[in-house]
Amino acid sequence: MSIFQALVLCLAWLGQCAGTDCDAEIGGVLFLQTAVSAASHSHGVGKQHPAPQDEMVHPLWDAAEKFFHIKRAAVGSVHIQSFKIPGIFENLSKYCVVLVYVVFSLMCGRFCLVGVPAKAPQDPQVSKGCPRSWLIYMGVVYAFIYFSTDQYVPSLPQMEADLAGSQALMSGTVQLNLFVKAVFGLMSAGLSDRIGRRPVVLACVVLLSLASLCCACAGRIEWFIAARILQGMGESVEPVVFAMARDYFADSNERFKVIAALQMMAFVGIAVAPLYGGVCAAYLSWRLSFLSLAIVWGLLAAYAFWAMMESCPEGSQESYLKDVARILDPHLLCLLLTESCIMGGYFTFNANSSYLMEESFGRSVMASSIVMLIYGALSGLGAVLIEKLHLSSVLRMGQLALSLLALAGMISMVLGLYFSEYLWSYLAGSFLQASVGMMALVATNVLFFEPLADCAGMAASFEIVAQSILPSLLSAIGTQSMIQVGPKGLTLWQAGACVAGGVLFWLGYGCNPPAWTLPLEPSERPKSLRLLADEAEETS
Repeated sequence: MSIFQALVLCLAWLGQCAGTDCDAEIGGVLFLQTAVSAASHSHGVGKQHPAPQDEMVHPLWDAAEKFFHIKRAAVGSVHIQSFKIPGIFENLSKYCVVLVYVVFSLMCGRFCLVGVPAKAPQDPQVSKGCPRSWLIYMGVVYAFIYFSTDQYVPSLPQMEADLAGSQALMSGTVQLNLFVKAVFGLMSAGLSDRIGRRPVVLACVVLLSLASLCCACAGRIEWFIAARILQGMGESVEPVVFAMARDYFADSNERFKVIAALQMMAFVGIAVAPLYGGVCAAYLSWRLSFLSLAIVWGLLAAYAFWAMMESCPEGSQESYLKDVARILDPHLLCLLLTESCIMGGYFTFNANSSYLMEESFGRSVMASSIVMLIYGALSGLGAVLIEKLHLSSVLRMGQLALSLLALAGMISMVLGLYFSEYLWSYLAGSFLQASVGMMALVATNVLFFEPLADCAGMAASFEIVAQSILPSLLSAIGTQSMIQVGPKGLTLWQAGACVAGGVLFWLGYGCNPPAWTLPLEPSERPKSLRLLADEAEETS
């Protein structure tokens, strides 16, 4: 046997060892058969006359060529069964889920029959300002609300195998969670106005700890979905966080900085969560990330019980219907729909990128985690750009940001139409959208809250609905587009959401802004507001 023949035999053996799926195993057998046949020719086995040199080299070359064309399955696309959760923990999680639903139903019945409890008075310390430790706490809570979902997105294909689910069901757990958070967010902020912020925050954070533990111990997809619904109910604390920011920061300029800081912390969670979840899934188990979340939420609940002050202001509440009528002003409704489209593009990426990378392009869990990390980092850069851009008004900032977002969507459409078979085309378009999406979202948020300072809690509830329900629907349609059409369908749908956001903003707000949209420069403000600002400076 010559050295070249021995090399081909080694390649054939390596091909068989690398065969982690059926195609690779078949390929390995073909390599061995071809190589052994070639070696037999050289020793005269089965033939009395050796084959000519070119006829002998041909099957050897075919064997080597087939080896190098074998595509080894990526680490993330091979569903390795995670360790089986002990039966006792699985049963305890079921009992815990049922118990939480029973307790919640009883409490709702009590509120309907007896009424809500009386609100505690506002703590005198609130008037002195927000402690730095509590401001950090609000940022951590807001960041971990998004962390709770984004941490397991790279593990969706693995979880599908472990929980006996399907791609539609696993992606649906992301979208269902957003829908539940939006629905219960409508109630949580209004309830905190009537019974106080403290009991609502404590209940939601404790619920998040229990729900995360139940997700970690779920043995079937049905119980995982039930636990994710509980997580969505707990995540309805998000509008209460914004209501507390209103309580502590009466000045609009200070509140703008606080909201921008909260958004920055949220995108830190968005960036870090997929990487952490991917590491847990790749080296240990996806269940570890949920278990860690249960511990973190438990610690946050303990700190809130010890340090939280009641911040809800005293006084009579305005009519609910009047507040709703103000929020549903055509200009403000257009801004809510714009936010829905912006978040729809993000949720479409969030719920489907891991399946696209791992199933369609054979990448690993860690690769999809790193992509989501880059996406979150680029989104966070948008908040930095807000501070760097010195535009004359928030309106102009929104016009610029939404124009760039629509342009990014158009570029993504072109890439999806002509280069959808390449992963880089989808990633390039998504990264372009991420780089301007945060700037567009914050500018739209500020414009929305500008005339609603006295009903910010209710406005935050409607904003959560706008950022969750319609984006969840858009994300679900994006999932079906990827299943039915492939990468091109997902790319075009995600890009279309960004284009729609820009078009809605310009048609309903940017071209004809309302009277309350005021420039930031003092010289451009109306005379009455300049007089008020001068009086405030004199008194200070």
